[in-house]
Amino acid sequence: MNDLYRDDTDEDVASAFIFDNKALQRALKHIYEEDFHPMTEIEESLFNETFRIFTEATDEGISESGAELPVEFRQKIDWSNAVFSAFKVHRMQNDIATQLFDSNGDLKPFEQWKNDVHPMLDHHVKHWLRTEYDTAVIRSRQAADWQRFEQYADILPNLEWMPSTSANPGADHIVFWGTILPINHPFWSVHRPGDRWNCKCSLSATNEPPTGAPRGSNEPKDQPSPGLDNNPGVDGKLFSDTHPYIENGYEGAKEAVDGFLARKFPDYAEVKTEPRHDQNEKYSERTKELRKEAAGTVKGITLDNKVFKHPVTVSQTAIKEWLNQPHEHYAHKNEMILNIKDIFRKSKYVGAVDKYKDIPGLVQSHLFEIKILGDKSWIIVREYEDGSFRLYSITDSDRLLQFLKKGRS
Repeated sequence: MNDLYRDDTDEDVASAFIFDNKALQRALKHIYEEDFHPMTEIEESLFNETFRIFTEATDEGISESGAELPVEFRQKIDWSNAVFSAFKVHRMQNDIATQLFDSNGDLKPFEQWKNDVHPMLDHHVKHWLRTEYDTAVIRSRQAADWQRFEQYADILPNLEWMPSTSANPGADHIVFWGTILPINHPFWSVHRPGDRWNCKCSLSATNEPPTGAPRGSNEPKDQPSPGLDNNPGVDGKLFSDTHPYIENGYEGAKEAVDGFLARKFPDYAEVKTEPRHDQNEKYSERTKELRKEAAGTVKGITLDNKVFKHPVTVSQTAIKEWLNQPHEHYAHKNEMILNIKDIFRKSKYVGAVDKYKDIPGLVQSHLFEIKILGDKSWIIVREYEDGSFRLYSITDSDRLLQFLKKGRS
């Protein structure tokens, strides 16, 4: 692990976590008393504290992004954090358990054992965890950014690799700075910010023309670091399965992790279970039916307003986006369709937004659609406090587009 994290040498990073010493002492006592099996179980105190820290890192990163994540996608991140935390704990507990006995096979006195494993713990809960925490903050922010990039790809179809904010940027990424490519370009599947530990490069959405992909190197030093070779904005994993905790774990690690998480998070366990092929087909067909029903339900509905000279017509695009929003059950979507006329009848037209400074707050709300109408534009926003819908219009389309081109930064 020291070799893997060797490039994380930035001094401008101040990790905001403190590992609870009481939880650590409980775990040591638990392991020493031999009523716990490190190979086949996961020590819960260590897991709870590790998972808490990665959850805080995720919260911090998403907050820095400012993007609104779908519920299901945040659940994917939480589940992947739980998996990674459990594998990390399995590695930690087995590392220290190997020091329980002396060269004669006798159990060491507790205090001696604590002293012997202190250097290991110092790495696990301080140095290594610091690197993992800092990278989790960065990668969760990038995951949230990517979700937003996909949402606005029709307006800002390209991504630009922005220079690192690090005081000591890695030379291997400098060649990629300024690269502009479509969001679906194969280059982003091979190289992207965040594929190095504590990388501080970033992406920005833009409608500037593509520059073409730089010549990539196939040398080992230019490949993503183990554990960072995935796109967290697509699969929700801040750390991939190639991380040594997972790929090179102790014997029995996977079985121990699977069993522990299934017992501790029975609801989360469903998140990682992909639907069978026949279920996918069923859900796909039902989605088509729902959209068709929705289109018929809102056909011809208009909303009068005092800003536009003509009524605002409810578009099919808006309905499609509503159906793509996260809902736990298809019954909920059915209910939305049955009540959609009533939703529009009760929806309140709030008025125009003619000050540029007010645009960011609206765009970062629960945005369902931006529709440009000549020199005017309107958006529909759902406010979750009371479950109602509010309609706003922005009277300065040029400033809105200018704001979106900047990536809503």
